[in-house]
Amino acid sequence: MNFLETIFNRDRLSPLQKKSDIEYELHFQTNQIVNKGFEVISVLKQDDMGLILYRHFYEDTPKLEEHTIILCLRVITKKGIVFPEPILKAFFNDDFSEIELADIDIKESVASRGYGSILLCMLIEIAKNRNVKNITGWISSVDKNHIDRITHFYQKHGFEVVLEETDNKINKIGTLAWRNTNY
Repeated sequence: MNFLETIFNRDRLSPLQKKSDIEYELHFQTNQIVNKGFEVISVLKQDDMGLILYRHFYEDTPKLEEHTIILCLRVITKKGIVFPEPILKAFFNDDFSEIELADIDIKESVASRGYGSILLCMLIEIAKNRNVKNITGWISSVDKNHIDRITHFYQKHGFEVVLEETDNKINKIGTLAWRNTNY
């Protein structure tokens, strides 16, 4: 692979510290994540893989005042660490009563493996723990080729999905809404 292919090919596996040793890699990667200032939320080990769910916080903002929610999932297999990592981006509104879901980015090569559910369930847990009334968002036109799959995904997590009749000139093709049942 030449230099340009390396830069533009984002789908890749990063080698493990010890070949095929997921237990060691989970420990090593957890320490790496913590040392970079991230909060490790959970670590899961299965037979042939490990997952580290973590959250990014900005250094200069107290955690409870952080408006940005960035959740990442480090996927470790016996062959290596999957990059780019599945990631969810969302934002609290000014009074922390609502969350706007901006994006769940999972490359097609690792889609439909439950990673999006892990990320979205954590966002819902954050919303419940912070007494957030609603999570809202929208479905982009980049998802039009798998609209049935994405609609099912959000609905199984308790979101109302409304698809819109649109022309091809706008990016928004639907809206999402989750309501906290504690309100």
